[in-house]
Amino acid sequence: MGEKVALPSLSLPKQKTHWTVGVVIAGGLMMLILVAAFYAVLQRQQAREEAYAKRQADHAAAIKAETEKAEAERAAAEAKMKEAQAAASAAAAAAQRKPASSVVTDDGAEKDKSGKKKSSHKSGGTKVAAKPSAPGAPAAAAPAAPAAPAKVPTKASKDIDDLLKSFK
Repeated sequence: MGEKVALPSLSLPKQKTHWTVGVVIAGGLMMLILVAAFYAVLQRQQAREEAYAKRQADHAAAIKAETEKAEAERAAAEAKMKEAQAAASAAAAAAQRKPASSVVTDDGAEKDKSGKKKSSHKSGGTKVAAKPSAPGAPAAAAPAAPAAPAKVPTKASKDIDDLLKSFK
């Protein structure tokens, strides 16, 4: 046993990875980049949809507020019209009860044909003839002109009005 035995070397000389391993790693990196880009696109799309829904809700709320305001204005106008019609009918009734020989002067007092001033109050304490307070107010002393009938808005005209208001 005097001779030495040489054992083979187990160290491998500079072993390289196979080229397919590099392709798999590159494919994985590309897949991660694509998933991140897809996620970013989805987030942006969701943010756009939420902003659009918020704008639509704000627009609907504005239209609803305008509609309620218009309804309130219409109701006020109808109330004024009814009040004016009631005042005109009261003035017409008072004119029918008043003798034809009296004339109303600028200061609101009545004169008969002889020129003497009559009392402008009846026994009940109500005023018979009144001077209009504003130039735009309906004349109570002119009952001969009947009030124009109220224009009844139809659904079509209301829709057209709403559409025209939305353009402003």
